[in-house]
Amino acid sequence: MTYWKLQCKECGKEWKLYISFPLDKEFNSFYHYCPYCKRNTFHKILNYVEE
Repeated sequence: MTYWKLQCKECGKEWKLYISFPLDKEFNSFYHYCPYCKRNTFHKILNYVEE
C-alpha cells in the first residue's frame, strides 16, 4: 500500500493520506481536513511511502 505522510501545520501531528496523486510535484503544502484538529488546515508534505 502506498501513502503520503503529512504533518498538520496547526497541531503538528503526522498522519497518512492514502492517495496516489503526485503531491510533491504539484504542491509544497496544501489545505486539507485534519483528523486531529477536526477542521481544514494547511499541511506540510513529508514524504511518499511504498509498503
